[in-house]
Amino acid sequence: MISASRVRGTLALVVTAALWGSNHVVARAARDIVPLPSLVFWRWGLAVMALTVIALPPLRQAWPAVRPKLFELMRGGAVGVGLFSYFLLGGAYQSLAIEVSFINATTPVWVLLISVCLRRNAPGEDAATPAMLGGVALAFAGTLLIICKGEIEALTRLRFNLGNFWSLLAAISFAWFSLRVRDWGRTIPALPLMVVTGWSGVLLVMLPVYVGWMLWGGPWLAFNEADTAAALTSIGYIAFLPTMLGNLFYLQGVAAVGPARAAAFLYLSPLFSAGLAIAWLGERIAWYHVAGIAAIFAGLSLLGRSPAKGGERSA
Repeated sequence: MISASRVRGTLALVVTAALWGSNHVVARAARDIVPLPSLVFWRWGLAVMALTVIALPPLRQAWPAVRPKLFELMRGGAVGVGLFSYFLLGGAYQSLAIEVSFINATTPVWVLLISVCLRRNAPGEDAATPAMLGGVALAFAGTLLIICKGEIEALTRLRFNLGNFWSLLAAISFAWFSLRVRDWGRTIPALPLMVVTGWSGVLLVMLPVYVGWMLWGGPWLAFNEADTAAALTSIGYIAFLPTMLGNLFYLQGVAAVGPARAAAFLYLSPLFSAGLAIAWLGERIAWYHVAGIAAIFAGLSLLGRSPAKGGERSA
């Protein structure tokens, strides 16, 4: 019989996938309302303030383990939270939400490639197998197909969508961050780790870019005053639902079903994104989306049969 905590954990992971899947769709819808620096800064700024209140007691307990690694954590947060957020939401501003979500789903592929390149397998993990490398090749081919929109010659002529390139950088930067989180998580609990890296991304990347944007003359919240309410709604949704609650639900799911099973639920995220993008934004599925998605999921399936795992992730 399945325990009540297992059921709650499973539901939490399904909700997490739906919330994280909606991230790209809401950002895509807000691109003409909220400047990218405003959305990125307030998204994590509001979320990390709320998470700090929740995490204060465990953060105090974990501080002796955090302090010696503070510089590493700050650097990791700058890349894995700060730059990643700009790449992810910037991709959504310039590409279809469907494409961004499926390119972002290739993060496990980049986790494996970075692990192999740096020879940094976790204890108990096996080296890359031919099946795993075949999975990488399939997922990468599917990603390229989506990036170039089915026109392979676009890659040689540099005519692919810039937003898809940002999305690819988001997947790669978060893969590196996932490996670092896996290492840090052996001595630092997940919630304090999330707060420290979150603040690092906000203070080291998001705040300077946001201040520079305003000094350059950009609006602090919305392009037009009439859009203020819509801007606040978009920022509030992304900050408190996908970013704050999504991460909390994911931690609950990991605690209930384990990290390996929890990671599998995240492959639902692009499906939620696609459904919302079609229903809300009127986006259409093209043949290269279907072919690319099939290749990505076939590759991820091959990777999922291997013992190598990536680590924690957040949105």
